[in-house]
Formats: sequence, C-alpha cells, structure tokens
Amino acid sequence: MKFSLNPKKYDDVTTLSDNDLICYCCDVDKQTILKAIQNGSQTLKEIKATTTACTGDECAIVNPNKRCCSKEIRQLIELVDGKN
Repeated sequence: MKFSLNPKKYDDVTTLSDNDLICYCCDVDKQTILKAIQNGSQTLKEIKATTTACTGDECAIVNPNKRCCSKEIRQLIELVDGKN
C-alpha cells in the first residue's frame, strides 16, 4: 500500500495536483485555471469567461465539497498573486 504524506483536501488547492479538477461541473482542472491566471485573468469573473469554470449548476452533486468551486479559484488567484 502507498500512503501520501499530504492527502488531498479538495477545499485546499495546495494539496491538489495540476490535473485535479477544480470545477467538477465543467471539467476544468487546476492547471487550466493557473494558466488563465498567468495569462492575465485576475478575478473570478475573468476566470469564468476564459475557462468556463464556476459556470455550472451541479456543484452540490458533483463537487466533493458539495458547493461551488469559487473558493478554490480565489485561493489559486491569491497563490499566484502572492508569488508575483
């Protein structure tokens, strides 16, 4: 058996790999959102427009957090802004 020292916490983007989904409704992964931020999207509204993330309506059903992914998108924006 293989155990991870840092298990995934779907509400903490720092524990997710680039291929992990952030938006489960629209199948948008972490890497796609990071690229959008790096290419100039600085707000949730801009991320929605460039990636379609956070535009679905099945969050309570398909997202492991049982809610909208906007919190995780905002975490990614803050992480990238903090590195610049």
